[in-house]
Amino acid sequence: MGQIPMKNSLIVSGRRQLPFLGLLALILLQTAPLRAELRRIEVRRRDDFGTYERIIGRAFFAVDPALAANSGIADVKFAPKNADGQVEFAGDLLYFRPRAPAKTRGTVFLEIVNRGRDQALGLMSAAVQQNLAPENWDLGDRFLLEQGFSVAFLGWQFDVRPSQGLTFQAPFAPVEGVVRASHVSDQESAGGITFPLLYCAADTNDKNTKLTFRSRIDEPATVLPRERWQFDADGCSVQLSGGVDRGIYDAIYHARNSPVAGLGLAAIRDFASYLKYGSKDGTLREDPALVQRVIGFGYSQSGRFLREFVRDGFNGDEKGRAVFDGLMISSAGAGGGSFNHRFAMPGEAGNSVLSILRPVDLPPFDDNGLLANAVKGHVVPRIFYTFSSTEYWARAGSLTHTSEDGKKDISLAETSRLYFIAGTPHSGAPFYSRGYQYHGNFAQQRWALRALLLDLDDWVRSGVKPPVSRYPTLQKGELVPRAAVRFPKIPSFTFPDYMPSVWTMDYGPEYERTRIITKEPPSLGKKFTVLVPQVDVDGNDLLGIRIPEVAVPIGTYTGWNIYLPQLRSLEYLAGLVGSFEPFAKTSEERKKSGDPRLSIAERYTSKQDYLDRVQRAARDLVGQRFMLAADVEAAVRRAGAMWDAIVAGDSR
Repeated sequence: MGQIPMKNSLIVSGRRQLPFLGLLALILLQTAPLRAELRRIEVRRRDDFGTYERIIGRAFFAVDPALAANSGIADVKFAPKNADGQVEFAGDLLYFRPRAPAKTRGTVFLEIVNRGRDQALGLMSAAVQQNLAPENWDLGDRFLLEQGFSVAFLGWQFDVRPSQGLTFQAPFAPVEGVVRASHVSDQESAGGITFPLLYCAADTNDKNTKLTFRSRIDEPATVLPRERWQFDADGCSVQLSGGVDRGIYDAIYHARNSPVAGLGLAAIRDFASYLKYGSKDGTLREDPALVQRVIGFGYSQSGRFLREFVRDGFNGDEKGRAVFDGLMISSAGAGGGSFNHRFAMPGEAGNSVLSILRPVDLPPFDDNGLLANAVKGHVVPRIFYTFSSTEYWARAGSLTHTSEDGKKDISLAETSRLYFIAGTPHSGAPFYSRGYQYHGNFAQQRWALRALLLDLDDWVRSGVKPPVSRYPTLQKGELVPRAAVRFPKIPSFTFPDYMPSVWTMDYGPEYERTRIITKEPPSLGKKFTVLVPQVDVDGNDLLGIRIPEVAVPIGTYTGWNIYLPQLRSLEYLAGLVGSFEPFAKTSEERKKSGDPRLSIAERYTSKQDYLDRVQRAARDLVGQRFMLAADVEAAVRRAGAMWDAIVAGDSR
């Protein structure tokens, strides 16, 4: 993550501002006045995209910090204001608009970009991005376009650089505060380390600045002697000498001029509001039939963004109208993010990925608290939560539907569904790849996510009830403590004896009210009880949407893996990566190795027998509305490639 310059009044994410006349020469400027809080859309290019038009531009916003709808934006009242007393900000825009309205759904699919780039295109359409300039984005098999959605992407994260995707320009507030920069060392050495700071130190000679070390997250830190470390000349990195241990190094110091990061939440709110309620002649709204509804999609970081968006009341615009009709919050687990506080770090993701003690996994976790503001404002969206197996192992997913002590199930809201896509990882891997202690998990969420998106749109658009939620519960014994998982004893594939913890965290007395952190690191309280899915005799998740890879397995698919070298003291497994362990090919091979799982030969008479079973499993999912009939053939083809690579091949 790059350093943030602290000299200008606006963040431009690394892009130099062109002189005004030069800018006019480069862009097609559309400045029709727009209603509500989106002030204008600047169209920089329009391109033919088959049955669609591609529009690339920038959306410009302004909000009144005195309005109640904006009062939850940290430090917005301190931000520079225009002549009308409003705070201005802007984000890059990529939009795909259908050319034939009669063949569209009338729904906008608005993806909350993840650190500037897409996730839905890779997950649902097998897109592979080579260049993240918006004119070069790959749409894969164009599933979203084929299904008739208008498709939108808007930059919202202030520290994204143009090379990383869609940028966001936010103002600085002239404030000061405490900052903690962490560096996790996985090796011991006699030398030193240098690590960058997202925010440069205000005073490199401040005697209250300190560098600490601890080998465990929940142990007291040791303050290192000042002569062992220093800031660099501009205060934007820390240099430590005299030896490095395995553990966490925290630089705790003061910085000045915080970006008003929470304006990213307002940008998404006001863009969605404009699409639904803006003037008929406005850019992107020339045909209102195309933008009758808006569904928001977020995966991982972006899903956590949407949880925080709803939690903090942003689904109501400045006029109190609902902006999102539906949300598909995928692989977010129980967390929010470092999105809306002084000196925010939106790229940080929580303990399980070594973003140590950031304000990510904070209550409320379940719908009762998460939707309270939306209920009060009568703006509750219909929500699909989707989990991979990793969400239970690394993102505290169980807390979204259990009590914080893990002793009872908590129901979802009537307007929500939760679908656990069993055996899938948060971050997928190629067939039989390695990079951690075990092979990477390559089970795909694609087929389920495609079907679920259409189920959600049917619910929002036509009131068609979606499939009932599918997730493990305490009542049925499907959700258990890690130590109670009945994982098979596989000599080559050892079940972990630890997992990441989640604590209550105190960031100081002002945090809840002002989103200003005054205590770094936060003090830790009790641990929340995090539970995981029970497994079958093969070690595969017992309950959930069992995609063909899991329903007709050739091995064990998990939501966890183990990073090397192990960081057991930090309770770190492998972040968001899962693992795969193939079955033995024959009975003789498995008996020789001591593997209790049936071999491939004991399960399937041939490759064709295996593929026939995959096809039946896929058709069963179609009947349950968890897979599209049009995707069955592709799923069977992929199963054939898996067989060739893992069963018939010599890749073990």
